[in-house]
Amino acid sequence: MITWLKNLFRGDSKPTLERPVATPTVDAASKAKKSTAVAGKSKATKTDLESMTKPQLLEHAKKKGIKVNASAKKADLVKKIKNG
Repeated sequence: MITWLKNLFRGDSKPTLERPVATPTVDAASKAKKSTAVAGKSKATKTDLESMTKPQLLEHAKKKGIKVNASAKKADLVKKIKNG
């Protein structure tokens, strides 16, 4: 971080980070679980929604056309999706 600050104030055109930023990845198993849980039933049940992660719930709501706030808690997202 100190190196980055020195480069910033020195006027270097490309300040660099000391370590690369990692992007989150989704493994194939969770994708398979998501696709079978959502595609297999016409309406998701309580257990299906409870087992989903927050990003999965946001994507599910988006597909269903339900407007939800991304900063809401997971329980609030589940409740909103259930109520439509």
